[in-house]
Amino acid sequence: MSNPKPDISKNKERDYFFDNVKFLLITLVVIGHAYRPLIGDSSLMKTLYLAIYTFHMPLFILLAGYFAKSFHKDGQNKKVIATILIPYFIFEILYSVYDHLIYRTDQIDISILEPYWLMWFLFSLFLWRLILPYFVNLKYPLATAFVLAILIGYVDDADRYLSLSRTVAFFPFFLLGYYLQRHHFDQLFQRVKRWVAWIGLAAVIPLMYWMDFLAPIDTSWRRWLYFVFPYEDVGHSEWYAGLIRVGLIILALVVSALFLVVVPRGKTFFSEWGARSIYVYLLHGFFIRAYSGLDWYDHISGIALYTSVTVTSVLLAVFLSSKWVMAVTHPLVQPKVHWIFREKRDPRHLNKPKNVVSS
Repeated sequence: MSNPKPDISKNKERDYFFDNVKFLLITLVVIGHAYRPLIGDSSLMKTLYLAIYTFHMPLFILLAGYFAKSFHKDGQNKKVIATILIPYFIFEILYSVYDHLIYRTDQIDISILEPYWLMWFLFSLFLWRLILPYFVNLKYPLATAFVLAILIGYVDDADRYLSLSRTVAFFPFFLLGYYLQRHHFDQLFQRVKRWVAWIGLAAVIPLMYWMDFLAPIDTSWRRWLYFVFPYEDVGHSEWYAGLIRVGLIILALVVSALFLVVVPRGKTFFSEWGARSIYVYLLHGFFIRAYSGLDWYDHISGIALYTSVTVTSVLLAVFLSSKWVMAVTHPLVQPKVHWIFREKRDPRHLNKPKNVVSS
């Protein structure tokens, strides 16, 4: 989730297509997290949950890479620290304290090096931005990233610590986004018709149902789609387990492409909300954790429950995208931390070294 300037009206050249994509994706993030407590009791909810997880984070990460092209510009290192790392520290602590209060745990568990739940994305994003300048100097960066994404699954100790597994496994999407140009999206729109894309997206739902409930492979696709667990932890220690991840990466790219085709390309009523997707991402977890902790879904069931959860999730995404929420939470989400950096001095004003007179 990149951090674009919230006031999009000031930039006449802004590409509203990406704002539209980001709002729709962040809404799917909220819906997916809201569906999580329901998937154990409903095959419908689990199928929809899996369909969302086939592509929503890979595509979000791809967009993050697309907007990382300015890494070489002056001041970008400070920007990465200010807009990614500092908010990570803030919300890692806030969520740890919040969990302690909601679930009444014995103690506050703060683990900076093992990102809390949804905070993995910010931590991995920081690492991706950190290694990007070095990785692009490789001869075959995309191929290397892809191979590493497959191999990391064979490492039993690669899991949530330092968000290592997800950082490596999702990095090909970030790197691909970095190399994509605007004309690549235009070519996609020209080659794939919207009605074809809608049919393809609709087909993902029965595909996920078949994979999880009917396929001969007995495995937990939910855990596979997280890209966090070693292959052995999801029940596949075979040498060919990496091929499953290859298939899931290809599936994520195909579904992402279909999704991009159906997204409106011009300015819409929700374009402005998409510019504040980082607010939704960082703040929606407080509502999801409260909703999960209260177990209110035990008092309502069936279609009424599924509909209410879906509608509430969409409304929550809209609410957290509002200017009012941005104004109130801006010091936490996008804090002004320029004071922690050393001011850049004009080389012309630096003291010149004194001449050394030899004896």
